[in-house]
Amino acid sequence: MFDRLMPEALNESVNRLESEPAIAIDCLSDQECQSLVSMVDGLNYRNAMPVTGSKQRPVYQDFELDYCIPAKHALWRLPDHLGSQIASMLLSVPSVSVDEARRFRFNDLIVQRYPSGCQGISPHRDRADYRLVIGILLLSGDGNFRIHHDRDENRGQIIPFIKGQLLLMGAPGLSSDFVRPFHSVRGVSVPRRTIGMRFDRARLI
Repeated sequence: MFDRLMPEALNESVNRLESEPAIAIDCLSDQECQSLVSMVDGLNYRNAMPVTGSKQRPVYQDFELDYCIPAKHALWRLPDHLGSQIASMLLSVPSVSVDEARRFRFNDLIVQRYPSGCQGISPHRDRADYRLVIGILLLSGDGNFRIHHDRDENRGQIIPFIKGQLLLMGAPGLSSDFVRPFHSVRGVSVPRRTIGMRFDRARLI
């Protein structure tokens, strides 16, 4: 599992997230990507709501998703394995509460498919209940993952992120003054498949 993921690279990236909004590192082999594509293509997808958020701050979405992965599905092995590694590394990050680091696990799993030519998703921020570290595995396709300073569509930094990589993005709790980053996905010309993993604090209550 995670044939190309080096523990040293993962540990370094987790420690850099306090100062960098998102980092992508090698993780999956081509064979692993192909196997996972076959697995996720058998899920039950629905179209994302075209517009979400508030009237003042709408978020535009154009992709498919499955947010109801059964608890015993083989896909859960990915967040379980990866989350345990990250949790042990968070214990050595001075700005992270030891109690929260010990509770950390990826308990929220979402699979997304972005068809060729889709509009992706406009700049948005993830929920504040998603804590410490967010992980995204890119199984196939292309597109631009951008970090934005605000909701301005035209101002953003492209984070290099290609098939087989794991993108790590910081989340609240990583430091006392952490600010959730705005991010977007645009420019998909080859079908894009991702697996998103998050620690949802609300699910512990």
